[in-house]
Amino acid sequence: MLHTRIENEEVIERYVRNQLNPDERRTFEEHYFVCEECFARVQEMENFVAGVRDAAERGILTGPAGTSAPFKTGWLPWAFAGSICITALLAIAIGWLTLSTVPKLRSDLNATVARSRSQQQTIAQLQEGAKLPEMPEANVPLAMLQAERGGEASEAVLPVNAKRLLLWVDIGLSHYTSYRIEVFSPSGTLIATIDHLTRSSYGALAISLPANQLQPGIFRVILTGQAPPPASLVGEYRLKIRKP
Repeated sequence: MLHTRIENEEVIERYVRNQLNPDERRTFEEHYFVCEECFARVQEMENFVAGVRDAAERGILTGPAGTSAPFKTGWLPWAFAGSICITALLAIAIGWLTLSTVPKLRSDLNATVARSRSQQQTIAQLQEGAKLPEMPEANVPLAMLQAERGGEASEAVLPVNAKRLLLWVDIGLSHYTSYRIEVFSPSGTLIATIDHLTRSSYGALAISLPANQLQPGIFRVILTGQAPPPASLVGEYRLKIRKP
């Protein structure tokens, strides 16, 4: 049975209302049992008719005189068409949400994922930079920076396999209890800042610097007193790095 005939002859409505002759009914059933579209329309029509009948029996549908509205064929196609219109409007609304809202949500999600990955990479880099050697290191090079040496640079020899350089900073007389050290490369670039340093039992400061940041040349080390305030310059040292 063709869909054009089903539409033109209102076969679905007549089938639900049991108005088809036996041959028409058998032919249509053979068709709609294998046609998902017609099967769905039959189910929809049966549910709709059952709802109208139930409303009429309950007295919800009443005519002008308060009697139950008759179940006639004339208004049924219009009601069915109205339900199709509502379905179409819902489909349009869902399509609009799909085309407008979903891409924005997907874009926001991608941006959030990108920020999260960037933060994870930054954290991993910071953790890698702060990681100390897992194995003990023998013959760690040491440089002693002493204020009484004036403008002469202290010298440190870094072996090829050295991982860190220890700095021993002699302070001398000072009323500060907390210090900051800033290390500048030979080109004047700040390569390290260490805050909240306190004196050891020997009255000096001890810090370590990654050896891979110390290329041959003369570095400048600035020592500043932090606490108690106000902060001020305590000493300036020069460190000469040499590699064998």
